Amino acid sequence: MSIWTFFDFVSVRGVNEVHEWLNSKEVPKNAKAKINARLVSLQGFPLFPEQYFSAYVGWDDIYELRVGYSGVEYRPFGCYGPKQKQFTILVGSIEKGKVPKSTLK
Repeated sequence: MSIWTFFDFVSVRGVNEVHEWLNSKEVPKNAKAKINARLVSLQGFPLFPEQYFSAYVGWDDIYELRVGYSGVEYRPFGCYGPKQKQFTILVGSIEKGKVPKSTLK
């Protein structure tokens, strides 16, 4: 049973940047599969487990999903909403020590 629904943000230009990121050369197919599997598993949790999800320090109302694959830390970022039990993924990034601030701007 799904408790949560996940959405991808689509820009005013009609571009789904999350989809583009997941299908880019930056994200190998197996990493994409793990990210998608993590999202499916999180749909059933009443509260997201802290090892997979946390508030992103320094950014109000922005949260990061943590997915590690083959030594690389993938970070889809998003926010709650537009309605209750919905979460919208805004952008994806790879953490290399730190996530580039330009990613969240």
